Amino acid sequence: MRKLILSFVMLIITSSISWADAVTFEATVDSPRVSLDQVVQLTLTFTGVNQDLDPISLPTVDGFTAKYLGPSTSVSIVNGDYHSERSFVYNLFPNKVGHFQIPSITATVAGQTYTTKPIDIEVFQDSTQAQTANSDSGDQDQAPSTESIKDKVLISASVAKTNVYLNERVPLSIKLLVNGVPIRDIQYPQFDKTGLVVDDYQKPEQDSGIVNGVRYDTVEFKTNIYPGHLGNLPVGPIQIQGNILYKTGQNNPFSQENTLFGADVFNNIFDTYATRPVTVTAQPIILHVSPLPDANRPQDFSGAIGQFDFKASVAPLQVKAGDPLTLKMAISGDGNFKNLKMPVFQDAGFKIYEPQIKDTGDEKTAEQVIIPTSAGTREVPALHFSYFDTSLNAYKTITQGPFAIQVTAPSPDQEFKAVGFSDISRAPAMLPANQFSFGKILHKAHQLLKKLCGSIWFWISLGFVFVAGGSYFLWRRFQDRLENDPAFARRLKAVKEARHGLVAAEEYIPTGKSKDFYALLSKVLRDYLANKWHQSSAALSIEAIVKHLKTAKAEETLISQVKTLLEQSDMVCFAGASADSNKMRADLSQTRDLIAHLEKRLK
Repeated sequence: MRKLILSFVMLIITSSISWADAVTFEATVDSPRVSLDQVVQLTLTFTGVNQDLDPISLPTVDGFTAKYLGPSTSVSIVNGDYHSERSFVYNLFPNKVGHFQIPSITATVAGQTYTTKPIDIEVFQDSTQAQTANSDSGDQDQAPSTESIKDKVLISASVAKTNVYLNERVPLSIKLLVNGVPIRDIQYPQFDKTGLVVDDYQKPEQDSGIVNGVRYDTVEFKTNIYPGHLGNLPVGPIQIQGNILYKTGQNNPFSQENTLFGADVFNNIFDTYATRPVTVTAQPIILHVSPLPDANRPQDFSGAIGQFDFKASVAPLQVKAGDPLTLKMAISGDGNFKNLKMPVFQDAGFKIYEPQIKDTGDEKTAEQVIIPTSAGTREVPALHFSYFDTSLNAYKTITQGPFAIQVTAPSPDQEFKAVGFSDISRAPAMLPANQFSFGKILHKAHQLLKKLCGSIWFWISLGFVFVAGGSYFLWRRFQDRLENDPAFARRLKAVKEARHGLVAAEEYIPTGKSKDFYALLSKVLRDYLANKWHQSSAALSIEAIVKHLKTAKAEETLISQVKTLLEQSDMVCFAGASADSNKMRADLSQTRDLIAHLEKRLK
């Protein structure tokens, strides 16, 4: 009993510590630019606080009059993790035109002091100036102008460093920041790749963050670039394209004005929205590319740049002359694997075969057969791997070996069977003393053939040979087409990959992660159609998908269902909509049915 009480006390203490460690305090505003006749809403938010809090007294904010509106509390439990937010909301009324700053705000919770970051605010004379400079979309029934959304949709690009070496791997991060604007059909970032080698983008990561006091939803794209020209090399301008959703004011054509409430309460929300394209641009990043130094460059340096680890091994360690050894090498780390070459093993005491090399992105391996040609060999010579370490700005060499081995002579009754060697130990075969009788051989062959033709098993075996040969011929042609016809290969794998993706999407339903669920559901459907049409899924907007389906003469009902499903997925992922588990299961089932119908239509 005492142990149980002690465990309970320790659990409470541990929980208290975890709550204290999880506390954050942030300040945000709804807009950083307003006019004199508008109001700035300031929100002070505590995350991870499990106690009642008193409203926070604001310091004097130059240029504004403050009014406290009230508190707000939200609590959620996701996968067993308790998450709470307590917010205090204030209205700030501008008193004059100019540039002002909400200073850092300090609060103390459980003896711990927390401080927010200052926020810059700009006040204009009238709302027209503020709308031009800021992000107020104005009339809901009009397509938003570029000026009205320029602070709502932003892009930023960054690299870890700008002073780099030729062919060095440089991680590139591109972030799309969205604040309060429903956006869909987000394309992968595009920029001029002249003078660069660029990896494929990794899976985009979604998050949120605060920029200049405003909270943005973010989509981060990551890749690696490799500069191929010396001097100042621009990366960009970098652009991301998408479509902004805006309200058109058009009602559902099936709504009735004489309904009980004067309008159809089941009006479809997607019928009241339209899209307009938007392109956001980040300024170029200038890389200053230098050549690798000549001083202290190892003779075996082959162009590896980064930070690497090199391992090598030999097995078995005891063999007979002529028996094979397996030499394994592995290079892992962070760097440019495109220019990396494996060390070359050379030694006159071994018969050497070409290595089998595999490249997995952040690791390159080689497996090679080597055969000692004579007894008494005591070691496999050392292997060296040289690279340029960008963290130290110096060349480094890693040595593995030499590897001690024991090579003995083969047994007297064993032949020397090293693959690739000519066996000259045997004398030429002697012809038999008796001469062959060609007539006798021909007679025996005729008798054997006659006997075979009279056997049912001969014909069954012959038929099996023809069937097996024909099957192999067809299988070989099928494999050749898979290798040489990428469009055929993608069409063939489309439905299989879609089924795997839907199984993965189903795992999100019990967790309640609707944003992750719909992001994967949309990706599965887009990837399926991209494979069927041999196109890039990133280039398939909803409008392009509808156009392709109409060209394929798909039914209007099917096209409408695909369009609605993709629009709904974008609303959940990027416009803050939500869906419960029942809705997610229904959409998952609908997606399976859609792919089954499309599989019949898109041959």
